[in-house]
Amino acid sequence: MAVIFAPLLAFFPTVASAATVTVMVGPNCLCFSPSSVTIHPGDTVQWTWSSTGHSTTSGSPGMPNGIWDSGILNQGATFSHTFNSVGSFPYYCTPHGACCNMRGTVTVSNPTPTPTPSSTPTPTPGVTAGTAAVADFNGDGHPDWVLRNAGTRQTAIWYLNNNVLIGGAFGPTLTAGWGLRGSADFNSDGHPDYPLFALSTRQTALWYLSGPMRIGTANGPTLPAGWALVATADFNGNAKPDYVLYNAGTRQTAIWYMNNNVFVSGAFGPILPAGWGLRGVADFNSDSHPDYALFNSTTRQTAIWYLSGPTRIGTANGPTVPAGWALVATADFNGNGKPDYVLYNAGTRQTAIWYMNNNVFVSGAFGPTLPAGWSLVAQ
Repeated sequence: MAVIFAPLLAFFPTVASAATVTVMVGPNCLCFSPSSVTIHPGDTVQWTWSSTGHSTTSGSPGMPNGIWDSGILNQGATFSHTFNSVGSFPYYCTPHGACCNMRGTVTVSNPTPTPTPSSTPTPTPGVTAGTAAVADFNGDGHPDWVLRNAGTRQTAIWYLNNNVLIGGAFGPTLTAGWGLRGSADFNSDGHPDYPLFALSTRQTALWYLSGPMRIGTANGPTLPAGWALVATADFNGNAKPDYVLYNAGTRQTAIWYMNNNVFVSGAFGPILPAGWGLRGVADFNSDSHPDYALFNSTTRQTAIWYLSGPTRIGTANGPTVPAGWALVATADFNGNGKPDYVLYNAGTRQTAIWYMNNNVFVSGAFGPTLPAGWSLVAQ
């Protein structure tokens, strides 16, 4: 059996253990937002004042414990505290904690060991269900996750700071028969939207969002028989996201160049090997062209196919994912300009981020565990 877990030091990547989580103080309410955050030892919470006349003071109203106290500050101020030990740390606003229940909690827990790559066989560069939806929905420069509940068809946005969950909001409920196939800003308003696909009719549609709120809808083109929408990315560099199509019968991919919801033109992309699926589209080699991130669910091998527009120009092995885990998405989580892997364990509902340098695994960190009934996998 392959060795899955590396020595203990590998479980504490510096990029993940030095996260800073932002909490807004008085954002149009007598509250902290989010009121509860979970971090790891060494992480920092930064409180940012959205209104005037509040404090962040450790302890309970009338019983400060002296761990930290910002004093009463005004709009635009910031205050930070680094947490070096595990535990639950309640805090409150001195003027409003007792009268208005303006309170919060910081929970500090030790990181769980992160899955690390198995020994890597050489693939001979599929089977695909579409990529998970990952995009920056709150405009803080950090990619967020779209969760889906298969039973209710409800979506939710989980706001992340690197691998740390800092808040969430319900998104729109999908129509029966329709699946989410990524997220991108189709109407150029600065907010990512939902591209949807109906397998039975092959119809596509765009749901325009402002944060988690649906603000409009437009029909997209209907795909030819045998084809499915599986991902979105800007392949021709015009700042407009395009469709990635896949034909399960022939394993052919295609790029449909879009102008918002309107089909402009198309080109065939590379044919995927049997057993391999497309799980992410991102620029791994920093040449300004999106590439294919592939995953083999049988061998758990990953690979990067480098593209120039729709043309494959090279291939590289990626790391092998441990048993029980799958590659489901790609995005830059640590802000170094290089896309990372998002892994998901369907049995435990645990997530993990693998920080990558092109096709090379650098380090990893666990992400949040999803609630029962919810998934990151495209549905």
